[in-house]
Amino acid sequence: MPKKKLKESASEQAARFREEVERLVAAGELNPTEADKALDELVRTSSTLTAP
Repeated sequence: MPKKKLKESASEQAARFREEVERLVAAGELNPTEADKALDELVRTSSTLTAP
């Protein structure tokens, strides 16, 4: 059975995301510098895929 989707506002979702990122950074599972570079690459790649 699929999980029930959470009904939450954008601000609640952002807060949940921030908490998870902080947890990952504290656990040493996420390097903020590497994450920033990876995000930049994803944005760059997606913009070339969606451009006309």
